[in-house]
Amino acid sequence: MKFLNIPFVSQEAHAHEKSTLHTIDYEPWNTEKTISCTAAFSISHFDDGIHLKFSVTEQFLRVRTRKLNGEVHRDNCVEFFIAFEQDTSYYNFEFNCLGSVKGAYGKSRVHRKFLPLQLLKTVEDSICISMDNISKDRSIKWDISIILPVAVFCYHNKVSLSGEACSVNFAKCGDGLPKPHFLSWVEIVSEKPDFHQPAAFGRVEFEPKPILTLA
Repeated sequence: MKFLNIPFVSQEAHAHEKSTLHTIDYEPWNTEKTISCTAAFSISHFDDGIHLKFSVTEQFLRVRTRKLNGEVHRDNCVEFFIAFEQDTSYYNFEFNCLGSVKGAYGKSRVHRKFLPLQLLKTVEDSICISMDNISKDRSIKWDISIILPVAVFCYHNKVSLSGEACSVNFAKCGDGLPKPHFLSWVEIVSEKPDFHQPAAFGRVEFEPKPILTLA
């Protein structure tokens, strides 16, 4: 099982912090045996939430601005899953490369509850995106930075993530692209593409907030 320690980085320090990138490269459903795209993420937390960043390089761009909780997975899309300790349900958040957001909570792929629009609007408002054409093969590189405030975990009374142990996964997909692809941070065993496999999630610990001492 994969394990990750998530550092505490204050809002003030985050802009100057050089974050570690972790690759999203497990692609069991790729029958062509060629690299469909490259994707990586960084993650840290602060007093009021989580900083997420995804960096993607891929061949095709097919995307539209969608309403909150729309069909984001059909576009150039990244996804974050998180289950809190002792909870059999989990949250998932999807983001396309224009900053459209979808969020839900539940025990499996089916019967999920969409998160309230007013909470997702706060996430949408935090998003920063950059996009470039790079290299001779005309690949497209895009980065997306996101803040998930603890308030979006609305089925839990979360005040702080400091010291919490959770289960997570990170994914890259594009169901509606000319060549659909499905990449996962953790290994998943399923006949068809399905990231909703909480038993396969990796383990993370949110680093405790440093205690300041006066000299």
